[in-house]
Amino acid sequence: MNNKSLSYKIITSVSILVSLILFSCIYCIYMINKTQVYAQDTATNWLPSIEAFARINKEIGNISRRSLSIMASKFANDLEGMDKKFAGLTDFREKLDKEIKGYITNGLIGPGEQPFYDATLASYNEYMKTLDEQIGLLKENKMIESYQVYANKGLPALFKFMDAVSKETQFNSDGALNSTKQGSNLTSITNWTMIAVLLCSFIISFIIIFTIFKLTNTIKYSIESLKKQGDSTMKISKTLMHSSQSLSESVTEQAASVHETTAAINEITSMVNKTSENAQESTNVAKSASQKAESSQDTMKKLVNSMETIQESNSQLQNIAEIINQIHAKTSVINDIVSKTELLSLNASIESARAGEYGKGFAVVAEEVGNLAKISGKSAHEIQELIVKSQEEVNKILNITKDRVAEGKVVTTEAQESFVHISEDIISMVSVIEQISAATKEQDIGVRQITTAMSEIDRATQRNQTSVNETAQSSNELVEQGEKLIQNTNEIEVLILGRKNKAA
Repeated sequence: MNNKSLSYKIITSVSILVSLILFSCIYCIYMINKTQVYAQDTATNWLPSIEAFARINKEIGNISRRSLSIMASKFANDLEGMDKKFAGLTDFREKLDKEIKGYITNGLIGPGEQPFYDATLASYNEYMKTLDEQIGLLKENKMIESYQVYANKGLPALFKFMDAVSKETQFNSDGALNSTKQGSNLTSITNWTMIAVLLCSFIISFIIIFTIFKLTNTIKYSIESLKKQGDSTMKISKTLMHSSQSLSESVTEQAASVHETTAAINEITSMVNKTSENAQESTNVAKSASQKAESSQDTMKKLVNSMETIQESNSQLQNIAEIINQIHAKTSVINDIVSKTELLSLNASIESARAGEYGKGFAVVAEEVGNLAKISGKSAHEIQELIVKSQEEVNKILNITKDRVAEGKVVTTEAQESFVHISEDIISMVSVIEQISAATKEQDIGVRQITTAMSEIDRATQRNQTSVNETAQSSNELVEQGEKLIQNTNEIEVLILGRKNKAA
């Protein structure tokens, strides 16, 4: 029955116990009625017969004693009160006759008693016949003959009659004893049966109590385990709720950071576009400067007579210095953008790590952005070095040019050499600016990819925020369910154990 339910075990045990009680009650009623039948049989069939034969024996004794008394009085010739003695004998005979013949009319003959009664009646008739003969002889004063009849016939007939009465009395006594024994046997059987029923009831009651105690302990342990699980669930639910709130705040901050990053990347995109335009303009200017430098080499022989042209070239060199300064400033801006891009890539990597599974794709993009930023930073650094170098050279050239303009024709040869160097530097600068332009285009492509990736991150962040809100709602519901679980556990504990264990 280990796999049966609690209600099944209790109902089955109680049903067996109730069945035993009902069986014992019905059995006791049946046995009591059966014993009552035997008692009634003893009272109606055997005890009246025994009482009747007791009266018959009494009357037989009275008759035998009265007949002997009359005979003795006759022998003693004591005739006083003889009539009264004969009348008493007649009265005894009538009583005996009434008892003998009324025995059958009163329905006192039991089962199997008829042969005994017939033998008793026959011996009674024989005894009465000899008694009548004996009394008749006494009335005729024939005492000797009367004594002979008494000795030879009356006494044997009396003994025979008494023997028949004794046998029938014994038959009735045996019947009463047998009926009593049957009733006693039924009583004994009933007693033993009731003892067995009581033992079974005690055993079943013990089994029920043991089962209830065992089940109560099992339920108690289950309730305690359920309470512990409920407490653990509540702790986990509260932890999950706090984590969801923290994650929701983090996701909100991440969304704000993503929006800020997107805005910064848009600004970077604008700056990169502007840098690209400036790089293209610088390329055009550098090419123009290169062409002018070549023209200047052709006209260096006419430099003495063309101071004004040199002055104009000096102005152009100043413009080139300003352009280089602008390139230098833009390159600084690019370096700042690269630094910010690396910082954003680092922040994006951190945020993708916080986002878990949802941030793996963003982590790859952030890494690529970081790599592009490093490449751009390296190129920008190289450009800046070239620009610094070019700026130094241009400034040097300008200073030399100013001196030579002041000196005039004396420094024409030196100016020619300087213009050769300037031409070479301008050619190098054109190459560097072309590299800057190419790097700027690559930065533009990278920034556009970053913008696309940031848009995807923004959408993923929004989805994460929705999931976090749902998780927070689910954690709140889980907390409510945990509280209901603890409440239901306490109610079950009160129902099963009848008390409520208070937490220490």
